[in-house]
Parts: sequence; structure tokens; C-alpha cells
Amino acid sequence: MISHTNSLTQEKLLDFHEGRMIDAYRYFGSHIKGDETTFTVWAPDVTTVTVICTNIKDDIEERFPMATHPLDSTVWQISVPRMTMGYRYEYEIETLQKEKLRKVDPFARASEKRPQSRSIVQPESIYVWPDSVLANKRAPNPQHYEEPMAIYELHIGTWKRTKSGRFLTYRELAEEVIPYVKKQGFTHIEVMPITEHPLDESWGYQTTGYFSPTSRYGSGDDLKYFVQKCKENEIGIFLDWVPGHFCVDLHALALFNGTPLYEESRPERRMNPDWGTLNFDVRKGEVVSFLLSSSHYWLDEFKFDGFRMDALVNLLFVPNDPDRTHNKDGVAFLRTLTASLRHHHPEAVLIAEDAWHYPKVTGDIEEGGVGFHYKWNFGWMNDVQEYMKTPPAERSRVHGNINFSIFYHYEERFISTFSHDEFVHGQGSLLNKLPGTYEEKFHQLRLLLGFWVAHPGKKLLFMGQEFGHFDEWKFQPQLDWHLYDFKAHRQMALFTKELLTFYKGEKALFELDDKREGFQWLDADNSKQSVASFVRRGRSPENECIIICNFSDKHYPDFQVGVPSKGVYQQIFSTDFAHYGGNSEQQPVLVLAREAPFNNQSQSIEINLPAFTMSIWKKNWDRSEVE
Repeated sequence: MISHTNSLTQEKLLDFHEGRMIDAYRYFGSHIKGDETTFTVWAPDVTTVTVICTNIKDDIEERFPMATHPLDSTVWQISVPRMTMGYRYEYEIETLQKEKLRKVDPFARASEKRPQSRSIVQPESIYVWPDSVLANKRAPNPQHYEEPMAIYELHIGTWKRTKSGRFLTYRELAEEVIPYVKKQGFTHIEVMPITEHPLDESWGYQTTGYFSPTSRYGSGDDLKYFVQKCKENEIGIFLDWVPGHFCVDLHALALFNGTPLYEESRPERRMNPDWGTLNFDVRKGEVVSFLLSSSHYWLDEFKFDGFRMDALVNLLFVPNDPDRTHNKDGVAFLRTLTASLRHHHPEAVLIAEDAWHYPKVTGDIEEGGVGFHYKWNFGWMNDVQEYMKTPPAERSRVHGNINFSIFYHYEERFISTFSHDEFVHGQGSLLNKLPGTYEEKFHQLRLLLGFWVAHPGKKLLFMGQEFGHFDEWKFQPQLDWHLYDFKAHRQMALFTKELLTFYKGEKALFELDDKREGFQWLDADNSKQSVASFVRRGRSPENECIIICNFSDKHYPDFQVGVPSKGVYQQIFSTDFAHYGGNSEQQPVLVLAREAPFNNQSQSIEINLPAFTMSIWKKNWDRSEVE
């Protein structure tokens, strides 16, 4: 039996039960200490708990009855007098009704590869992080609001496979995806959930192992290697993490002691019928400690740069309530979570997925907010895609889809997303959503991504869209990399690369993302021509950019647009450049502003504006007239 004096003290147990423990993984689960292996599990209101260990060399089960902790009858422990590294294990729990359940360890740090599900005894990691990684983890970055952020959303299992069809390991992935993402101009990778899960097609969102990196792609140390290589290449890495709901599979958390333990005790809030998952009961201190500890574990142990937190709708709003009543319990938990992470990991970036627009998700807790840094902009994503799916001749009637987002943009800090959810279940890829001929689709995809980059907010793009993936995303072996054999797709990849490179170099496109003074409409209401024009500003006047987006299939050879001051304006970017597949040569285009007030500006310029084109103009401060 473990001595409570060197493990779970009275103080630690109180922290666990009252929802204050952030490192429960150090006390619960399996741990090798010398020639002994300790097992600790929280299992209240049960008759007995037995740990069943199996040495995979001989596949013989050994049973070790556990005893309750001397200070806490809800915690069961045992010290097995041998070193069991690599052993598979489960807990056999006998309920008060004499039913025997086999459960994996909620705090397991490794798990068998599906379809097997047992937990695996792991030694403490001896992975040595470089000093540069450790130093960066200690350095808060309050300036990320004013820096470029272009996130590549990655599903590891379907990005690319080996020639034999095998998953890439974390180490193999590091050698392939990091150079690719860096070359394409992205600043961050967001990894879709890699917490252990039984079903590939759940994409990782139905978790069974909240402390266990999925064994599909290798070991925990392999994952650390991948994270380290991201950091060495100056690529930030976020983990998609699911704090609100979990998998219903009975070998894991569901009905852990024969009754709702981790899941909601209120039946009407327990199940998510759309997802087939169970909601956590965040009123229980032990569940809060479990989730807090999971979040800290991934940052402490694996050095991720932050989280995108999935499906917060059932924490921000009462589950299964058609009136969308605010969920006081869920919001209180999220504030506890974000406050804890901000305190202990000030360098971490916290991103929320909230599709129902809870107020002040990115507001400071002290001012009534929830404490996230960013949230996904679902409104913008849905409006813009509906607009672009509309045939050009009919876009004038839905022109408000293009300009509406600015009405609410400055209420939160947003990430403009084109995420995986938009390219599944018959919705088509970005390219294939667009109307028109094959060539027109590419013209419009460049226009759409140009508008995405020019619009205020950080950026996220799902894998494959950067080169014009034609089919929607399915859980197929890998992306359609053979499309690089076709010129149009190679040009699309080149365009995305140069667009993101341009974005990272123009401070007007990111420096004042969350400040009203960083944006001004020139003409938001030109529905007749299906054109939107606006100004983006940085902190210096020299950064100011004029953006003109022609969403119509009409060419406007003498398009007039207002500009803030007199001088020479130069086109610095266009989605219509010929090497992208457009019709314009990439050469300096200069126009002189004239004193012809337009768009509420004192000056205006006339430009050539091809169909389906986004162009960006900037005052050339070194020229006083057109040469």
C-alpha cells in the first residue's frame, strides 16, 4: 500500500474533491517507482476495485485487489511489487449492485491501438527538451494580438499516408508536414484531437483518454519530437481539445462506477443526441480537477502553445434547451479553466469554438468575460460561403453577407475560419462550392482567400484548401496530392503561399485586428456591381492599404474608388496575376489620386478591376507623380 505521506495527502485530496487540483495525473493512474508500480483510481460508491495486469509476452492476466486510501474511501490504491513497464491493465470495478465492470484508467498516459482499448503502464518520460523550447514556454507573449496568425488545421491520419497506406508516425510527420506548412506561409498548426479515441471517423472528438496521446501515430516521446521540431522551425502548435463532452463507450468514463460519475447527473442535460456523446458534470469538484489536470498536462508535458477548445456550446448554454439559456455552471467552469491556464501558462493561446454567440467569450474575467483570447467567427464563415455559393448574377441580392460581420467584429477577438466542418457531409470543398466553370472556380477561390486575408481577424484554413482540393474531406487514406500534377492546382498552391507571405509582411492586415481604427469601409453597399472596398490600417500611416474585391463576373476597366489622401497609389497585390492563373501581368501599376471626392474621401483613383479579383493598393510615399 502506498503511504499517504508521500503521495495523496489530506491537502491534496481536498484540492482534488473541491476542483482545485491541476496535476492530478501525478497522483492518479499508474506510476513506476523503482521496482514497484502504483495504481490509484477514484471510484466512489463501489464494493471492490481490482487492477488486472497483463504481460503481453505471455498474455496472462494477474489480478491485484486494491484497497481504499486510509484518508479517503473514494480513492483506491495498490502498489504491485514489480516493475510492469509496458503491461496492459484495466480496473475491474464491482458496483453496489454486484455488477462487475472493466474500465480503462481515466489517467492513463498510454493506451492500446484500436480496436484494443486497455491502458498501458508507462515509465516517466526521459525526453530532454532543448533550452530554447523551455525558455519560450516561460515567456508570455501579450503581443500576439498584433502579430500575423495563419493557422493550418491538420488531421494527422488523413493528411498523408505511407505508400503502404500506414499512418505517418509523429516523427515521420515532423519531417514532412513542418517543411510543407512553413513553405506555404502558415504560422501555426492546429492539430485535430490526438487524445485517445476508439473510432477513426470521430476525427478524435469522442475522447476516451484525456491524458493519452493516441497510439495511432506513435508514443508520447514521438509526439514531443514533433512539437519540438515545430518550435525549432518557428511554427506554433495548438491542440484541439474537448473539455465539454466525452465518448459513450462503456470501457471508458461512461457510467464509470455503474452510475453517472463523470457525466451529468441531470438526465435532461446528460446526452448530446446530435453527437452521441455525454456531457461532463462540471459541478463536481473531482470532474473539474480531472479536466483542469488534462489541460495542464498537455501544456506542461508536451509544450503545446495553446488550445482550440471544441464544442463549447454545451458549456456556455444549457444542453438540449431550445431557448439557449445561459449555462451558469458551464460558464463558471470555463472561467476557472481559463483563469488557471492564464495564471500558470501565460504564454498559452486559448481559442474558443462557440457557434451560438455567447457574449464576451474573449473578454477578461474581471469584466464579466469568459477569458479566451480568440473565438472562431462562425457568422463570417457561414455568411461568406453562402454569398460565394450564390451565382454571380444573383449576388447583389445577398450583398449584406459580405459586409455584415463588421457590425459585430469588434465585440470579440475573432479568427476567420474555413474549418473541417465546412467540407464534410456533402458540403464540398471550398473550390467545389463555387459556381461557374472550372477556370472560374479557381478565380473565385483566389478571390475568396484574398478577402479572407484582407478581412480583420486571424486566419485558419483546413488542410487541402490551400491547393484547391476538389473533393470534400472524407476519412480517406490521404489528401488528393495527385492534384499537384495539374497546373491549376500548382498555381493555387503558389497563390496561397504568396498570399500568406504578403499577409505576414503587411502590418495593416494584422496589427490592429481587434481595433476599430484598423478598418474603414470605403463602399460597403455596392450591391449593384458586387464590389466591396475598404481600408486596413496599421499603427503607422505608411502601412495603410486599400482593398477592392470584385465579386462579380464583370470586368470594370475604369473603376473609381475613394482614397484618404493625394499622391501616387501602387497596386501591391492582385489575385488576377497571370502566374496564379489570372490574366494580369505582375508589374508595377501606378495611378495618381485626383481631387475628385468619392466614397466619403477627398481623393479618388480609377483602376482596372478584372472580374473575380481582389486587389490591394498602397500609397507610394516616394513618388509625387506618375512617371
